[in-house]
Amino acid sequence: MYTHNANVSVRQIKILFILQMFNMSMLILPRIAGKMAGHDGYLLPILAFAFGAVYVWSIVSLLERFPGEGLDTIAPKVVTKVLGMILIGVYIIKIIIGAGLEVRMFAEMVSQVLLPKTPLPVIILILLFAVHYLIKSGLEASGRMAEIVAYFVFVPFAFVLAMVAVKTDYKQLMPFGTANPEGVIRGAYFVSMTFMPLEFMLIIGNLVSKPYKLKSVGLYAIGVISILEVILIGFTFTGVGMVTATKQIWPVLTLMQSIQLPGSFVENQEIFMMAWWILSVYMYISGAMYVASLTMSRLAHFNRQNVTVMPLIPIVFFISMIPGSLSESYSYLVNFNSKWGLSFLLIIPLVLLLIAKVSGKGGEKNE
Repeated sequence: MYTHNANVSVRQIKILFILQMFNMSMLILPRIAGKMAGHDGYLLPILAFAFGAVYVWSIVSLLERFPGEGLDTIAPKVVTKVLGMILIGVYIIKIIIGAGLEVRMFAEMVSQVLLPKTPLPVIILILLFAVHYLIKSGLEASGRMAEIVAYFVFVPFAFVLAMVAVKTDYKQLMPFGTANPEGVIRGAYFVSMTFMPLEFMLIIGNLVSKPYKLKSVGLYAIGVISILEVILIGFTFTGVGMVTATKQIWPVLTLMQSIQLPGSFVENQEIFMMAWWILSVYMYISGAMYVASLTMSRLAHFNRQNVTVMPLIPIVFFISMIPGSLSESYSYLVNFNSKWGLSFLLIIPLVLLLIAKVSGKGGEKNE
């Protein structure tokens, strides 16, 4: 591995996307699913996969029309330089805001479960400086770390789910087929927002060793996450009850805290149960700040791509401190994802693709 290497293998990008999608949204997912579809909420990820497949198609189709390029060069070509720069600026702002809100929810979770006496700003700054340490070495460093982190995330997660599966009451999933069709569609859309890291592909897609496999990478990642979401929502409903899940911000935390490890000599066992989420959120924030930093560096034509990472830290920190409480943080995150999540997952890539086809830009002429 070389410092500042901006290349990643297909295997590494798959793991990166899976870890990045397995973020704070997972903790609140059963609450949203229960509110939208009742007892049928655990089925929403199946329909959400269809939404995700459309997102993958729109993003990859745009990138395939402009081989070796990213949004930072595609947008100015397709919609003029001025509009393109504005579009890229909005993209950067959206990613930074999303990262800030995600960091705040992460800090709230850590404060509630692990470090109740530690000020939120301290938790947030520690995470952000740890993120800076990783992404200053380039995308390959993140990819290699993802390969290691995956074991520490999914092996303990599988162990805990196995313990839940033995003790859970599956009757809590009944009755079947009672959800409102409109609620199911809206719920599936909300669930599909867990695929938000797919928008990173607009910038780092051309850094993958085999770009022609991007479509399979995206489908594989959302497929794995959809299966995990079905299991997680279903077990949360059966473990704590669907009604209880809709009344708590983090019903998954309640499920984890209800598990008693046999013969445990550790007083605060939640530390071990929540370790994988801390690592996964770390990978998501790293990805968001890397993409934002890389985009800014490309626009400014800097020789080194990590020089804009440090200036992003106070910006993300400021955004994370805007919400005044936990409930406000939750409201900000959900509303932001629902209103702006679709913009760079589907709308912008699709519009750029259609304009490029009509104007004859890209495609064979660009190869």
